[in-house]
Amino acid sequence: MKDVFELRNNLINDFSVFSRSFTKVAASDIENKLDEEYANGRYWPEPLIQINPHYKQGQSVDYYVDSGHLHPGCARIFRTNEGSPYVFYQHQVEALTLAAQHQSFVVTTGTGSGKSLAFIVPMIDHILKAKAKDSTPRTRGIIIYPMNALANSQLEEFNKFNLTDGSLPHPITVARYTGQESAEERKALVDNPPDIILTNFMMLELILTRYEDIDRAVIDHSIGLEFLVLDELHTYRGRQGADVAMLVRRLKERLEAHDLLCIGTSATMSSEKAKNKRNEVVATVASKLFGTEVKPTSIIGETLVRVTNPALSIKAIKQSLPERVRSIDSLSLSYSELKDDPLAI
Repeated sequence: MKDVFELRNNLINDFSVFSRSFTKVAASDIENKLDEEYANGRYWPEPLIQINPHYKQGQSVDYYVDSGHLHPGCARIFRTNEGSPYVFYQHQVEALTLAAQHQSFVVTTGTGSGKSLAFIVPMIDHILKAKAKDSTPRTRGIIIYPMNALANSQLEEFNKFNLTDGSLPHPITVARYTGQESAEERKALVDNPPDIILTNFMMLELILTRYEDIDRAVIDHSIGLEFLVLDELHTYRGRQGADVAMLVRRLKERLEAHDLLCIGTSATMSSEKAKNKRNEVVATVASKLFGTEVKPTSIIGETLVRVTNPALSIKAIKQSLPERVRSIDSLSLSYSELKDDPLAI
């Protein structure tokens, strides 16, 4: 494979053959039209080339623990493999602030921006504080995913944190309940109710409507639920969105979740160009799904910063740019050189 573009073209060609293999078009005019549309690339977008965004950073987890905003246990849980404290992005800090104010919110930042931490950290912080007052095993948070694959991936992410650190007075427990679990795993989940359950909306529907002893026990252990997270909020639209909205309402009623904090994560959900208009659209959709008010001011976007020299504007490098373009073959630059390079700017 020469490059990523060749990979993309091969993938699309293979899928084109596969997708057209189920039907034989007898009418030549229709077949010709289909051939034309496929050749014009109607059914897939052009390659998208982007520079990885550089998200603005806030303070480390140690800072928020020392300032009293987070439970001391968070400093032990959220550390890298090398032992360094996690440093939060600005949007994660905003999520912590809204959670502390008990305001439901939605995080709409890019891929790889750490959307999960935006709800995991406030959930863990709250659970640590709550268990210090009442350590009775119960489920305080449910995270709903549109697919099992996402739930499985998130469970792996949770396992990277030091949730069972021996120095914690009350370790945090997380369990998956999606229909993939064995009878032994389901029984263990009932015998030792996890603090957080990862599931999908179809399984949650079954738990609420089936009358098996294990399902009923899972519900009973979740009475008074405090956190509800809908991951990939943008996938819940149309009829499926209505189904999930009704499910959330039944869940809140069944679990007597009178003080529930609702959190959503999403890719872009609006085509509006103005930020305030986008936030209004997302807030309206989230409010309908959760059955609770999500304010436009509680829609968290990304805050980006430049990685190139902020003192060098387009105007400043305009004269040197043509010559730089002509010497395009010299691209072996150090990071410090790249920051000042006219082409990078």
